[in-house]
Amino acid sequence: MPIGVIPAGDVERLRPDLDLPGIVLRDDSVLQKRDPRFAPELLTRVGAAVGADVVGTPGWEISVVNPNGLVADVVHRSESVPAPAVSLTLSRTVQDAAQRAVDAVAGREAMTVAVQASTGKILAVAQNAAADRVGLPATAGQYPPGSTFKMVTSAAAMNGGLSAPEAIVPCPGEITIGERTIPNYDGFALGPVPLRQAFAQSCNTTFADLASRMGPSDLAHAATAMGLGAHYDIAGVESASGSVRIEPDLVRRSEDGFGQGTVLASPLGMALVAATAATGSLPVPQLINGRETKVEGARVTLDGDVYARLRTMMRAVVTEGTATAIAGQGEVFGKTGEAEVNGGSHAWFAGYRGDIAFATLIVLGGGSEAAVGVTRDFLAGIPPGFSP
Repeated sequence: MPIGVIPAGDVERLRPDLDLPGIVLRDDSVLQKRDPRFAPELLTRVGAAVGADVVGTPGWEISVVNPNGLVADVVHRSESVPAPAVSLTLSRTVQDAAQRAVDAVAGREAMTVAVQASTGKILAVAQNAAADRVGLPATAGQYPPGSTFKMVTSAAAMNGGLSAPEAIVPCPGEITIGERTIPNYDGFALGPVPLRQAFAQSCNTTFADLASRMGPSDLAHAATAMGLGAHYDIAGVESASGSVRIEPDLVRRSEDGFGQGTVLASPLGMALVAATAATGSLPVPQLINGRETKVEGARVTLDGDVYARLRTMMRAVVTEGTATAIAGQGEVFGKTGEAEVNGGSHAWFAGYRGDIAFATLIVLGGGSEAAVGVTRDFLAGIPPGFSP
C-alpha cells in the first residue's frame, strides 16, 4: 500500500536509502499544495475531486537504430499530452485575510466565506483548525442563522407590501403569537419605530410579528430568491446553502421570521443572501474556473426595488445599530445574528463591502459581536480599493 509521496527531484538522491526489501518506487501524478496553510481542507477536497483529471500522458516513439546505436529512422511518434491546469476562483488576498482572522479564534469553530457579489466566484473559504476537524462546515454545515435571516424576512415583507424601511412598526420587549411568547434580547423595547431602526437594533418581536402576517410560502419564496434552498453542484466542493420550509403553522412561521424555528443555513448560503442584497440578483457560486455549477431548484425573483430598500437598512446596522464596531472598515453593509441553540448560541455576521460579500460564523461563539470582530479583522486585511 502507498506509504508516502516523494517529489521527483528527490528520488535519485534518496534511492540508495530506499533500496530495501518490500519498498517499490512508482511514478504517479499527485496534486501537491504549495502552501499547506492556504485553505487546507478545501484544497484537499478539490484535489480529490479533480485528481483523475489532471494526469498528463507521456510521449513515446518507435525508432530504427543502426548497429552504431544511432537512430536511423522514426517509425512512429506519439506526442506527450501535458496535464491540464486547474484554476480556482479563490483570491490569495481575500483568502489570506480571512484565514488570519478566523485563526485568531481559539476554542470554537470559526469560519468565513467570501464571494464576489457580481459573479458568484468563491473568493475565500477560511476555517480555523477546530472547524477543519469537522470537515467543511463553511460550505456544507447547516446552522440556524439567527437574526442574519432578517435580511430575508425584510425582503419578503417589502416584496409583499407589508412594510418599508421608514414604515412604523412595533418593537415591544416581548410579543405573544399563538401560544408562544417571543422576547427581544434582554427584553429591550423601542416602542413604535421605523422598520430600518428595528432592523438595525435587531428587534426579534418586530420580525416575528411581520412573519406572522405573511402567507405560508412568503419566507420560503424570498429565501429562494436570495440563495437559500437551491442545491448547488459546485465542482470541487460539497455545499448546502440552507433550507426554509413553506410553513402554514403560525407559531413556527413567526419563529422562522427571526432566524430560529426550522430555518437553516451555511455560511456560504448567507454569503449568497448578502451578495443578492448587494447586486439585486442572485449569483451562482463557482470554485473552479471553467467548470459550470449545476443548480437544482426553482429560480424566483423579487420586485426590483426590494434590494435597494434592504441595502439602506443593512447600512444602518453598521452606522447606528448592532455592528458599529466595524464602522471603521469602509462602507460596510450587513446584519448581525445570534442564534440560540442547546448549549449556547452561534455568533453570525453577514454582509458586503464593495463587490465582496461575506458571512462569518463562530459556532457557540455567543453574541454577534464576536463574529463582527472577526469580520472587522478580515476586512482590515484587504487593501483599500482592492477589487477581486
